[in-house]
Amino acid sequence: MSAGPGARRRARGSALSRAVTRADGRRRLGLLLLCHLLLTALIAARLVMLQTVEAQEYRALGERQLVNHVELPAPRGSILDRDGDPLARTQQGAAVSADPSTLHEAGIAPELVAQALAEDLDRSAEVLAERLDRPDTSFVYLARQVPAEVGERLAERELPGVHVLDEPIRSYPGGRLAAPVLGFAGIDGEGLSGLEQALDDALLGEPGSLRVERAATGEAISAAERVQQPAQPGSDVVLALDRHLQHRTETALDAALDDLDAEEAAAVVLDARSAEVLAMATAPGFEQDEIADVPAERRRNVPVTDAFEPGSAGKVATFAAALQHEVTHVDETLDLPAAIEVGGRRFSDPHRAEPSELDLTTAVARSSNVATIELGERLGDERLHAMLERLGVGQEPGVAFPGAGVGILPEPEEWGATSRPTIAIGQAYAMTLLQLASATQAIADDGVRTDPTLVRGTVRDGRYEPVADPDRTRVVDADAARDLREMLTAVVEDGTGQRAAVEGYHVAGKTGTAQKAREDGPGYEPGAYRGVFTGFAPASDPAVVVAVMLDEPDPHWGGQSAAPVFAEIAEAALTAKGIPPDAPSSAEGPDPSQEPPPEEPPPQAPPPGDEAVPSSPEG
Repeated sequence: MSAGPGARRRARGSALSRAVTRADGRRRLGLLLLCHLLLTALIAARLVMLQTVEAQEYRALGERQLVNHVELPAPRGSILDRDGDPLARTQQGAAVSADPSTLHEAGIAPELVAQALAEDLDRSAEVLAERLDRPDTSFVYLARQVPAEVGERLAERELPGVHVLDEPIRSYPGGRLAAPVLGFAGIDGEGLSGLEQALDDALLGEPGSLRVERAATGEAISAAERVQQPAQPGSDVVLALDRHLQHRTETALDAALDDLDAEEAAAVVLDARSAEVLAMATAPGFEQDEIADVPAERRRNVPVTDAFEPGSAGKVATFAAALQHEVTHVDETLDLPAAIEVGGRRFSDPHRAEPSELDLTTAVARSSNVATIELGERLGDERLHAMLERLGVGQEPGVAFPGAGVGILPEPEEWGATSRPTIAIGQAYAMTLLQLASATQAIADDGVRTDPTLVRGTVRDGRYEPVADPDRTRVVDADAARDLREMLTAVVEDGTGQRAAVEGYHVAGKTGTAQKAREDGPGYEPGAYRGVFTGFAPASDPAVVVAVMLDEPDPHWGGQSAAPVFAEIAEAALTAKGIPPDAPSSAEGPDPSQEPPPEEPPPQAPPPGDEAVPSSPEG
């Protein structure tokens, strides 16, 4: 009997249901397979990234976690004087380190090791124990830059977890010799001031390294090899300084501080032809091993960093410009008034109360304000400014030194009513002592100014490499320079600088008495002066240039205070260079009972609008 319609419908529905069920199962299986494939692809892609693209990063991470790298400072090159004698050098010392994790692993009390180290390291046992009580640390310094013999003694004792590393120590054999010039280097070997900083690139070597392996827990693997890569030393630097002349110069300045009750003193000695810096000194000085206790103000290399008004020493620029531009000549006799008034300010000469005639050489020898201002008026602003600029005022000094001053020279369009006369006589602008010496060197070398040279060359791997030749600039014609040299000789023989005379030599130079500008406003500090003398010898064939500055000496006149210091230093420089005498000897020398003609009286503070140039340190 055939099934009824209902049965057939149920049969068809059941078959359809089974078909749907089978289709759903295939879809779910396909989805599961697709998910599996996607997951497998993601895992594979991640594995590829880990093993290729990111492999180096994870290796470096593992290296950082399992290896400790300690940088070992490189020995700095030595700083040598012109004869190769060391002014700064690096000696072999030691650094003492420890691995606190090793002590912890071995169950050794940090206090026991600290007590064993305290006496040799001259450290408190309590402080050492605190540094050693760090079980998760594999490297700590216990002492830096200890003497080599201390390091050797500790290495022989083989204390657990304690290691001795080679470490350079910077030393200065001369103690205080040229300390402001040399500066100092830090414990990690980097230059922090002075030439140590300026010459850092040459003096620095290539650091070494120490490799220490650690376990995953962070503890050092005591049996693992400690790999040490030696450091490579830096280059030696040869200076132009003569250490013996440097010592004589510093001695002369120290004596001047005592004898003249000066606040500060400075001097520069140049070779008159090459402009090499043979000596550069500041007093009072300081001992290098006491540098940490010396205030920053006392560490200044004054000849390079401090700018001041040169006073009458600056008149050399005015006379040089006047001769160069032929607004006067060596045989001219000037018809001068007793005084000259410019912009409401009166200028006079202490040795002339009435109008008079004055030949040019006598005007220089007696440091005449009126004659100098007259020549300044003939020159005009532009030519006077240009000469000062060519002599180096307001320009880079030519030596690389941290905080080196360039001086202050206002542009002509900034000059006021009294600027030209005051600038002509050495006021209203500022220059460093090195710049003053450099300007003097130009006159000494037939009108050619050579940038001062403090560094002669470097030595690396036994090979000497000289520095590039310095820039040379013609400032005035040779004839004008020679005429001016003769006039400056009269300053010492018959004028305001007689105390600068050196027995057996003709000397040329210029005195200066510079007022000190106020640091808190316009004008000058009442009763505060600098005594200055700059010159060269022998006058006919110059070999050395010396510039001296004394801060608030008593007496304050440059001819009475700075000139005798110049004479002492110049004599030492001539002897050091082996320059034979060029003048008849005089058993008596200059007669100290005969006062030289006075210099100009210090002018009054300028009126409002004509401010004095600040003389505080630059930089």
